[in-house]
Amino acid sequence: MEKVDLNHVLFGIDLEAAQELAKREGLPPYRATQILEWIYKKNIESFQEASNLPTATRQRLSTEYRLHALSLVEEKASANGESVKYLFRTIDGELVESVLIEQQKRKTVCVSTQLGCKIGCIFCASGKGKFGRDLSAGEIVEQVAWIQKMKAGAVTNVVFMGMGEPLDNFDETMRALDILQAPWGLAMGPRRITVSTSGITPRILDFVKHVGGRVRLSVSLHASDDAKRSRLVPINRKYGLGELKKTLAKVHHSLKRQITFEYTLIDEVNDSREDAEGVARIAKPLHAKVNIIPYNPIEEEAFRTPTDEKIAMFRRVFHEHGIRVTIRKTAGRDIDAACGQLRLNRKDSERRAKDG
Repeated sequence: MEKVDLNHVLFGIDLEAAQELAKREGLPPYRATQILEWIYKKNIESFQEASNLPTATRQRLSTEYRLHALSLVEEKASANGESVKYLFRTIDGELVESVLIEQQKRKTVCVSTQLGCKIGCIFCASGKGKFGRDLSAGEIVEQVAWIQKMKAGAVTNVVFMGMGEPLDNFDETMRALDILQAPWGLAMGPRRITVSTSGITPRILDFVKHVGGRVRLSVSLHASDDAKRSRLVPINRKYGLGELKKTLAKVHHSLKRQITFEYTLIDEVNDSREDAEGVARIAKPLHAKVNIIPYNPIEEEAFRTPTDEKIAMFRRVFHEHGIRVTIRKTAGRDIDAACGQLRLNRKDSERRAKDG
């Protein structure tokens, strides 16, 4: 796919870029902060709304730049009202999806970092179909800003667990994290942000160092032995469990940072007691928390959701080993909430309509 030109999109600029913009446009330095405030704090639709900027400046900015890189295509709410799936279209006509989950007074936005995913986890809809491209920092942050504006309330948490592998799009993901936390950006607390990775070990330490260990790290484990994990999560063939555990030990022992394992529990695939004991052996030395995610079915695969008894057994094993464990409540199964499913379905329907 040809790289889309986002140079004239203002969503995604940082303070330094805003200062350069002000200088280029012949504006005094303080205008840079004002421009950022209108973009990120007030999330305006047009520069004509930027009332404290001179009329001539507003006109010039409107002519030479565009504010947004995304437009809303579809909004789909679950029957219980706990989750809403959003589908956005990029400037180059691609589809990006995000999810808002409202549970226990939290408003958590799950953002995507890529159009599709290269990792190819066999149980995930994100990797189905052709990979598109990396998202820009602006396209990542704009997912949060869009949802925050539409819901007319502050987003409390952001998780990088949507389409794509965040650490495969490292530079733009780090820029997005900077904008989310910056006082001139969305001013979110770092402990309210979580980045999930399938285990690109060379980048894990880079990420922890970039954020000073403040942003939470989550690792998609899904299996406790190399053979099974390589089948479920193909990146394991390149970065095996031995290397992953060594890297995470460094994160825990040297940098003293908390680690969470995400474990998608799939019926008759990775839900045995032996599987649970294997996860416990990995998690306990790291003092890691385990988040069990009952599988959310997708149309393209025959995997099934585990029984309540298997979920309870997994939790019991972790309790026996003194490991903190949570069960992620399935949200929005009726709105294609499996990661990437709504985008995949929409692309299929648009392709059928085009083919006649």
